[in-house]
Amino acid sequence: MIGTFLTVAFLTLKNKIVQRLRRLREPRYLIGAIAGAAYFWFMIFRRSMAGSQTSNGKLIMMKTMAISPVVADVASVVLLLLMITAWALPADSGGLDFTETEIAFLFPAPLRRRDVLLYKIVRAQPQALFSALIMTVLGWWRNGLFLGVWAAISVLGVYFTLVSLGRARLRLMHIGFLARLAGVAVIVAGFVLLAKSEISAINFSKLKNGPQVMNALAAPFHRPLIRTILFIPRLIASAAIPPSFAMLAISVPIVLALGVAFFFIAAGLNVSFEEASIAVSQKKATRQARQKGQRSGTFVMFRRAPAPFKLQETGPVETAVIWKNMIALMRNSIAWVVVFAAIMAFMIGMALWFHQTSVYTALGTSLIFMACFFPLFGPNVFSNDLRLDMPRLEVLKSYPISGERLIAAEIAAPLLVISILEMLFATSASIMIGMGEATKLTKFVATPQFIVAVLLLTLPVVAVQLVIRNAIPVLFPAWAMRSKDEPRGFVMIGQRIVTLAGNLFVLVVALIPAAVVFLPSLWLAFQFFSGNPAFVAVATMPAVAVLLAEVWMGIKALGAQFEQLDITNESDMSAP
Repeated sequence: MIGTFLTVAFLTLKNKIVQRLRRLREPRYLIGAIAGAAYFWFMIFRRSMAGSQTSNGKLIMMKTMAISPVVADVASVVLLLLMITAWALPADSGGLDFTETEIAFLFPAPLRRRDVLLYKIVRAQPQALFSALIMTVLGWWRNGLFLGVWAAISVLGVYFTLVSLGRARLRLMHIGFLARLAGVAVIVAGFVLLAKSEISAINFSKLKNGPQVMNALAAPFHRPLIRTILFIPRLIASAAIPPSFAMLAISVPIVLALGVAFFFIAAGLNVSFEEASIAVSQKKATRQARQKGQRSGTFVMFRRAPAPFKLQETGPVETAVIWKNMIALMRNSIAWVVVFAAIMAFMIGMALWFHQTSVYTALGTSLIFMACFFPLFGPNVFSNDLRLDMPRLEVLKSYPISGERLIAAEIAAPLLVISILEMLFATSASIMIGMGEATKLTKFVATPQFIVAVLLLTLPVVAVQLVIRNAIPVLFPAWAMRSKDEPRGFVMIGQRIVTLAGNLFVLVVALIPAAVVFLPSLWLAFQFFSGNPAFVAVATMPAVAVLLAEVWMGIKALGAQFEQLDITNESDMSAP
């Protein structure tokens, strides 16, 4: 039986790896894999390896290093708390996490519950091995080497399976959630009192240096009562972070034997977990669908959100597109509007509560920073535009509207929301700084000309970013149209890095002509219109005109490209 389970686990892992390698034949996955691998190498692995070099530059092999026993003692305390508080979780159905395919083949099969539990443990080993490998390579648990970390992760997985079945068994004994919570609270309170008494017995005033403090803290862990309480967690911690190779060689076999004991205890509980596992599987599938919807922007948070305005039966098609995107924003992204509004309300409330000029200045400065950075990440937060509609390309192509008018209508809704929020940030910052400390700079910030200048400069930048972000689904539909089984991991991270880098590069290139025009116009404004109400217009309007011209040309170019999209070919790109 074990051989069959190992074969299934091996073949499943092999097929998953082969499937992802075959995807690399497509450029978007290959480019994403290269970018993701480069990111992890330079940001994580390279730093981890650099930290393992000696002074003469020679690389130290992965090995255990001498660490203080207090580290393992503290880790054992944390593990003990996790192992105890797991009994206080409200879930008591005994349901275990199986896929729909596993449920369909395992539950009707002539297998004992112990065999099904064994299969679950075997199927969890590839993930445990991968986690142990990552932790070892990154150096987080380098002291325990790969074997010790894998043993600790595997045994803890078996233990938490035991706890899940144990909570279901207690429910059959009429011991519910409140009773378990009360019991765990009493046990944790007893441990807290014991720790308090041990710490209070230490006279820290007589300790002169760090080693003495460490020895004083380590002394209570050698008392018989505490050693008995921490026996099992200490074994697991010693396998993950052993102070020596000898301790690693001793603790790993004992921990594995402990995992075998946990397995037989869990199998001996004889809890019927089949129906509960089906419910757990359905909840997991629903949760994964919600997460995919959140990543793609299609998850509906508020299904009953009202329409922003009443749509007439006849009229311009652009109005219908804006109306649709505003409904999508209210149902999918309204939480972000609430978050930004709450931040502003909190800052204003703090300013009114303290009623001090320094507080007004500090909070007003914070709002200015928000007003400066919001145009950069706002278009990514509110994605209720063509990025949301591209999977329904056949519907978009059926609209009686030209491509450039459709692109402009798609961009209008997020631009309107971002503009309103940007106006609130700039206005609040101007008013709050005007109530703060009076300086030459704050006097200018507190003027209406400052608010106008901020809006004139930031809103075209937002429009440029929206054009750039909506250009991706038009120019590179395969990068925007995701399949249902889209792989995650460093390939997805790499794709996002490439997309972000491309967005930033195009944005910088688009801002160069506006910057070239802005500098001389700003000099002319200071030379001839300083103190004049026309100062803002003279300084900003040439740059704004350049940005608006770029937006107009971008919309026309994207509209022409959208007209050339083939529904059949682009729809096929989303297929796995």
